[in-house]
Amino acid sequence: MEKIYNQDINQTLLLTKQVFLTLLNSMITQFKSSNSLHKYKDSQLYGFGNYDLEKPNLKNELETILKGYVNGKYLYNKYREAASGKPIIKISREYQSLFFKYIDYKNIFEYIGSDLFSLEEKNKQLLLLTNIETIDDHYYICYYYGEDNKMIKGQVIIYNGWKTIEIKYFYNHNNKDNVVYSFVGTINHSEDFVHFDTKYFVGSKKNEGAKFIFFIGKSSPSERQYLIGTYSGFDKYDRAIAGKMILKKFDSKAEIDIEVSDPSFDSIICQELNKNRIVVESNIRKNPLTFSKKSPYAKVLMNSFGNYSFSFKLDENIFELKVKIEKYHYNIVSLNNYIVIEDDKISLVNKGQILNLDFSISGMFHLQKVSIYLNVFDFTNHDIESRCDFIGVDINNNIVSGKLLIKVLD
Repeated sequence: MEKIYNQDINQTLLLTKQVFLTLLNSMITQFKSSNSLHKYKDSQLYGFGNYDLEKPNLKNELETILKGYVNGKYLYNKYREAASGKPIIKISREYQSLFFKYIDYKNIFEYIGSDLFSLEEKNKQLLLLTNIETIDDHYYICYYYGEDNKMIKGQVIIYNGWKTIEIKYFYNHNNKDNVVYSFVGTINHSEDFVHFDTKYFVGSKKNEGAKFIFFIGKSSPSERQYLIGTYSGFDKYDRAIAGKMILKKFDSKAEIDIEVSDPSFDSIICQELNKNRIVVESNIRKNPLTFSKKSPYAKVLMNSFGNYSFSFKLDENIFELKVKIEKYHYNIVSLNNYIVIEDDKISLVNKGQILNLDFSISGMFHLQKVSIYLNVFDFTNHDIESRCDFIGVDINNNIVSGKLLIKVLD
């Protein structure tokens, strides 16, 4: 294996992020052991900036081995690349053998042959060493809830070791051939996220496209079968949009061609994405009451905040729940220490005449889910009690309905 890899000093050594971070940790452990140090600043450790030349640092120790100049910030910069999420770290010039010599290894092959790495990590590193001319492209299908309230598929191809990207969205109009919208862009790695910044062309003119952010954690993004994130941009109707997106990894271009032509969607993906979309219409609003159809009734919601006692009557039993509706935020919060309100939603229906309270209940309570519709004028008049009907699900998963008495708490 070692003979396959060209050890030419001008050739760049490619390390997986995991191998590089393990190498760096080995070097720091060796440095701390030989100098009996526990606390140090980065500039002093690596030997750059305003560091003390007389105190121990990696730069001096590496120069002793090399018998020549070492850039103290080179190793630190490589650490920053790995910490930002870059999946492949490039080591150039004399550094590709120097770092291993510092920890008493001949080269990269002897190092990854140690017990520090799993078989999977070793194989990934060996693949980089034996295929140094090419870095595989990566193929994904992106799923999102798009225009016309339909699920949409797109192809995502990532090139050059997660540096550049090509995206194609496919829309089917009236069961005719797909209309394709193409975008190209760059990829930036930042901490636990990758950012896609895309452009599209109209003739020879380049225009701003959509922006994407996906969480990848500490691993290489190509290791994950699914990536979940957000997008923001504009749709085919020239409206500003944003929403949730899922990327699913495939093994080849042929596979994503087949998937994008399939009209069916995975039910789990649909459940996560349906209705997850924000649309800002391309209109200039002069009056805030025209922001949306519910804007004229905003004052009704403003009058709904406060502390309440909800008494649910089922047959001859009454179950009391004390809640708070937060001002401005409209969150429904339990005032009972042993109960948690979840999935809460407050909305106005029927032109602001009816208030809908919908929430789930976790904890020791007879009901686990309730939906309440009540007359706005009764509820927002805090001088009187409100009475209405409710429907819900009890602790035995039975669908139940009954009467509800709402009282204002002091």
